[in-house]
Amino acid sequence: MRHNFIGMVISTAMDKTVRVKVPKRVFNRHELLLHKKYMAHDELEKCKIGDIVRIEHCRKLSRHKSFAVAEIVKPARTWTDPETGETASRFAVRGFSASSASKKGTFMLNLLQDLYLKEIRNYKPDAKASKADVTTKEFAAPKVPEVPKNDINLEADLKAYENN
Repeated sequence: MRHNFIGMVISTAMDKTVRVKVPKRVFNRHELLLHKKYMAHDELEKCKIGDIVRIEHCRKLSRHKSFAVAEIVKPARTWTDPETGETASRFAVRGFSASSASKKGTFMLNLLQDLYLKEIRNYKPDAKASKADVTTKEFAAPKVPEVPKNDINLEADLKAYENN
């Protein structure tokens, strides 16, 4: 039986090769989530950053590559700019790193940054929410509890005990 893993594509910078991040759960008194990165062969170069893929073990193809992409389980969400028609994956839009601009270099990175800035500039808060609708509570410090009153008279009780 071949090893199968499901993970997310985090890099497509190399020709016919993708880097896949595979999560692994470890239980050591409590649950930990660890990750391992695998290089996988993508013959048709269909994978994009953010795709969820299933990789399958195969013969060793290079020094680090011994897995191949078997299928794309879930494609990455994409965002299309209405003005230019350019498409970018949402995974790449959120993080401005060199890996997100993998094949197109700095042009794609600049494009993604411009799209993000356009999104921020076009943001308008909800008109229905006004300052009158928002209710705030003033901070009130908790009351300090009173010291309970002790009605016991120890001296009288001690004398009564000694007399008996």
